[in-house]
Amino acid sequence: MEIVLVRHGETTANTYKLIQGWTDNPLNEAGILQAHEAGKYLKSINYKPDVAYTSPLSRAYDTGEIILSYINNSLSLNHDFHFIERNFGPFEHHEAIPTLEKVLVPGFDEPGFESDKMIQSRVLLGLKNIYKYHKGEKVIIFCHSHTIKSCLILAEPETYTYKQFINNGSIHKIKFDGEKIKVLDFHFYP
Repeated sequence: MEIVLVRHGETTANTYKLIQGWTDNPLNEAGILQAHEAGKYLKSINYKPDVAYTSPLSRAYDTGEIILSYINNSLSLNHDFHFIERNFGPFEHHEAIPTLEKVLVPGFDEPGFESDKMIQSRVLLGLKNIYKYHKGEKVIIFCHSHTIKSCLILAEPETYTYKQFINNGSIHKIKFDGEKIKVLDFHFYP
């Protein structure tokens, strides 16, 4: 099964470099533009998904609605909690750079913070659920930075980490066989 993962467009919290986690922040003007650009790109390569999933957070859902208007306006967005951002718990609304240096150390664990193992298990379960119902179909998922990083790390743990930056509006293509993830392609916007 081929899956395209799209990171939501920018929010005001992104511009201030704040950790959002499960906080439901809307897209800002730049984020809306990024979603349109991603939609235009996917249309230009004639990408036509069979099914669309989204994190329940509005920044992902709204990104999905904009992109689907370019590639398949008849698809409905299926909300799936498995693809929500990492729960940063007590670290949400903190400045990203100093906080991430602390919490993105392998093995970091603190009450209220979703550990690496927890988010990877959640995301993998979500992929397995989709595979069960959509094996052989093209799936697009509108999600978040740590959701995408979890997929990349599950595919190639020696290559990827949670410290790598994933652009807002970026597109990541993977393949999933029901057990293993293979990274196929990336498309980033400046």
